[in-house]
Amino acid sequence: MSTSTYATPDTLPAVEPTLLPDGPIIVASDTTPESDAAFPIAAALAEHAQSEILALTVIEPMNIPVYGVDGMVVSLDAMAEPEAAREEAIRAQLTRLTRSPAWPVVVRSGEPAREITSAASAMRSRLIVVGRGRHTSSIDRMFGGESVLQLVRLGDSPVLAADHSLSSLPRRVVVATDFSPFSLYAAQVAMTLVAPDAQVWLVHVAPAFDESVPFLRDRAQLYRTQADAAAAAFDASLKKGNTTLESVVLSGKVSDRLLAFISEHRADMIVTASHGYGFLRRMLLGSVATTMIRRAPCSVLVVPGSARTVAESRARTAPNLQTRTLLASVLDGELAAFTRRNAGRLCHVEIDQDALGAQVLGHDLPLVGATFDQHRSEVALMFGTSTLKGMHLTHTIGDVSEVDVRSDMRTGDQVMRIAHERGQTLVIMT
Repeated sequence: MSTSTYATPDTLPAVEPTLLPDGPIIVASDTTPESDAAFPIAAALAEHAQSEILALTVIEPMNIPVYGVDGMVVSLDAMAEPEAAREEAIRAQLTRLTRSPAWPVVVRSGEPAREITSAASAMRSRLIVVGRGRHTSSIDRMFGGESVLQLVRLGDSPVLAADHSLSSLPRRVVVATDFSPFSLYAAQVAMTLVAPDAQVWLVHVAPAFDESVPFLRDRAQLYRTQADAAAAAFDASLKKGNTTLESVVLSGKVSDRLLAFISEHRADMIVTASHGYGFLRRMLLGSVATTMIRRAPCSVLVVPGSARTVAESRARTAPNLQTRTLLASVLDGELAAFTRRNAGRLCHVEIDQDALGAQVLGHDLPLVGATFDQHRSEVALMFGTSTLKGMHLTHTIGDVSEVDVRSDMRTGDQVMRIAHERGQTLVIMT
């Protein structure tokens, strides 16, 4: 059983830049006019990043029912003609919309979202670009956004849903941030795509505070002070060239305030992170990312992120990285030693369950300790101030099958993974 706490944002520690994807830009097209918007902006981004680029299209196979017991031989010649026609159509789209019609073209067969994300993963694609079409109403955008949501749920590559109005590098960009490692990662990806002289707003939407009494006013002011400090850390990590960065702290309902800010400042791109991964591959997607994909009046860049994103990034940058599996017979002593080494450190905690996907338990939670009940095979994680007057959160994990700790010589423990029969819990040291 666990309880929830209310946490204010805290200043980020020194942040090492996350290693970004370095593969080609993939333009995913079904060759219809709705996908046209992807081509001009993808061409501009590829030229800016000196990146390889290719066009990918997926043919959905026809399901032909077979009756009777005799085997039926199906000729593959019939498939060759649709593939050739699809390649011809996408090359015509290239010629019409770009000055470089010689991009490689890949034609695949299967379920489009799965085939696109599979290809992107294999190529370590830095970006998937799709068109949003010329929607005339919010309901059009809602239905048109479902294919984009599928790409984000199934894959790990950043996805740019391009509006028809964006044909050159974005110059007025809103980055939605909650000061987590995931929103920093999304911002880092975005900064590789914007124009050199872009105006970038880092927008954090705080809760709508009740300030009717002095205590509540003090709490609201503390939140704003810490948000300003966290924003300053973001600025320092992201500043490059002639780009103008401006931090903005708003309050209220996150999606509504973001949509209003986008419209008021005539942004041409909104950037947001999505959290989570799991056996069902992001069946649960952050509500902010979902709303932006469906309702934003501009292009939308969604950067999938999870505890695994941060852990794998650190794995590529940390020297002398080691992963140890803690033996069950001495797990109580190992967790006591882990507590002594890490008590007070801020943690990001994510729960990954096979049946539900991933859920974020909390950001920047101060670690109080970790214990193991050998009789119940339970690990208890405790976070908070470790004082009776403080705020506490306890998360208990039953049926534990394995506990791993990843560490390096320079910064100590980085990640603890607690596996159980229903999934795993990741504790990331920030």
